[in-house]
Amino acid sequence: MITLISQTEFPDLFRQFQERAWMFETGEHYTWPYEAEELRRFQNGAPTPPPQVSWWQPWLDQIRNLTGQGKQIGRVRVVAETMTTYQQWERWALPWHTEAGERIAYMSRIRAAEIGLPGYDFWLFDDRRLVLMLYDATGRQSGMVQISHEDAPALVAQHCAWRDLAVHHASLAGEVVPA
Repeated sequence: MITLISQTEFPDLFRQFQERAWMFETGEHYTWPYEAEELRRFQNGAPTPPPQVSWWQPWLDQIRNLTGQGKQIGRVRVVAETMTTYQQWERWALPWHTEAGERIAYMSRIRAAEIGLPGYDFWLFDDRRLVLMLYDATGRQSGMVQISHEDAPALVAQHCAWRDLAVHHASLAGEVVPA
């Protein structure tokens, strides 16, 4: 099925997948109102560790719980050649995500383009469900489109191939793989 899904429906996907959830993340910044204060703290040189942030800790707990069940959570972040402040903040938080069990790798935007990766965000769940993440020019989410393998097998398969390519060419250590 191809459907629009809401912010309230999206978390259900993390309760439903069986083996692997994976994200391809391309944004140079995202505009989530709940993040604003913590991003400001980071910019001012006094960041709060994610386990001490009320909205961040539940994500880390969820990752820990899911990976404790043997499930995999991962992503590749495509970053600017000179990381934006937002990307630096995400990179700073990498150790907490890694400790919780999330595998996050990095590659440069130039490298991603050279190997033919798309310039937009998406999630894959069990190689059977694709969720396209839509954002406006300010980094504010404008929607999500869910596509099942049954309805668009070639489209889902293409995104699985892009995932495999991204994972192959990215660095797990957090440093950006150069062009």
